[in-house]
Amino acid sequence: MTTMRKVLLILALVYGIPLAAITVLAYLWLRDEPPPYDEDLKVQRIQIPEDQNALTFFLQAVDKLDMPSRNVPVASQAKVRSEEDAGPENEYDLFSDITGGKRWDGPFVEQVLKRNTEALALWEKGMAAPHFQTFEVKALWDNIPHVFSYLYFANLVTVRSLAAAKRGDSEAALADGLKLVRFGRRIEGDKGSLVEYLVGLTVKNMGMEIIRKALVDSTLPPARLRHYASELSKYPIDVDGLADAFRNEYVIQMEVIDGLTSRKYTPASLIGSSPRAPSPGTLLLWEAIGAVSFKPQATRRAFAETARLRIDNVPKPFRDMAPEDPTIRDFSLARETLSGNLLGRVCCRLLLPGVWGALEQKCRGNVELAATRILLAMRAYKLDKGKLPETLADLVPDYLDSVPLDDYDGQPMRYNAAKKVVYSVGKDLKDGGGMTMEDYLKARRKEVDESGMSWDEEAEAEQAKYNWQWPDPSFEIKF
Repeated sequence: MTTMRKVLLILALVYGIPLAAITVLAYLWLRDEPPPYDEDLKVQRIQIPEDQNALTFFLQAVDKLDMPSRNVPVASQAKVRSEEDAGPENEYDLFSDITGGKRWDGPFVEQVLKRNTEALALWEKGMAAPHFQTFEVKALWDNIPHVFSYLYFANLVTVRSLAAAKRGDSEAALADGLKLVRFGRRIEGDKGSLVEYLVGLTVKNMGMEIIRKALVDSTLPPARLRHYASELSKYPIDVDGLADAFRNEYVIQMEVIDGLTSRKYTPASLIGSSPRAPSPGTLLLWEAIGAVSFKPQATRRAFAETARLRIDNVPKPFRDMAPEDPTIRDFSLARETLSGNLLGRVCCRLLLPGVWGALEQKCRGNVELAATRILLAMRAYKLDKGKLPETLADLVPDYLDSVPLDDYDGQPMRYNAAKKVVYSVGKDLKDGGGMTMEDYLKARRKEVDESGMSWDEEAEAEQAKYNWQWPDPSFEIKF
């Protein structure tokens, strides 16, 4: 072998092998994977005639709404104002104060209900329709303003219930609360987006709050209270509806991935309330960066696996829910860069974490329902026996078929007879014996004093109404 050939061979070995290795590693690093199977993540929709779909009537009702406006001054200021309390200056704020229980103006309430008579009649017609299926959501920026109008109906029915309670009509007050629970449950199961599902859950919780408030001064006999406790058992969280909402979230996420793959979007265009068409310079930069940091199919698989995990978690109590993959929940720049899918992982980070909270919201909704049923049964028991029960087991079988379960740990709801509270163990899964508002404020005051911060008792008391921040979310027995 000549010297030249030896030199060439050595050069080939010295440079060729590393170059080949680099080429292979680059191929492995940049190579995407086959498209994932995701047929199970499609929402099964059905064909429904318009006159049988509640959506038809709900949309007509939305068009007829005449809600209080910030642009209309309060007409009955003398009824709501005093030297100590200036009161609201416009109809919107007055209506908000009324629904929040801060004040009352009977004539104004009657006026608002009267001018929404047609809208409420159409809403009732929708409630009687045999089916409810909303529009199909296909993209992150699809417009769904009608969904938030459902909250207007919830507020109208709330003030109608309050008006009934004011005139001593406990039956009408509780009936409206039950209607809102049914309305919220229907929204939960309308095969819509996760936003729609959460609006439905909010509406349902508003209905249960109406029932709990009306229960304090209720004049209904025990048999009717048992009836409402039984009726409420029909409306737990719609687990199929939440599973479909997660499937719809996956559909939306795939539209984003498709848009990035086709260069319809760039990562920068996804920031904001609507997609922006990429400029030529941005598109050129995205072509270069995306080629080495975006694997569409690997990203699809990550979204699909997360969607399935969440769907599997839907029927479980909080205690038994499987945690999300930490590589989805936690972001590491070094790890994501080495994966060759940095931008795909950024998409996961942007579009996935917020959805997880819906599973805890599901648990809250079921606990609200369980507590409301127990309080109805307790009120009936007290009317019959002249006292509250010593244990929740005393309510079975005459007032409840069984003690409702706490959706945080899957065990029966708790009751502290001494403190007069029905409670859940909450997401820390620790039974602390329940809390009253007084207990909570005392504990918070100690925390604040120890931290050296200022104490605003009124502000703390207002915030404490949202009892999900308590170690043991509790529902006080006020009758």
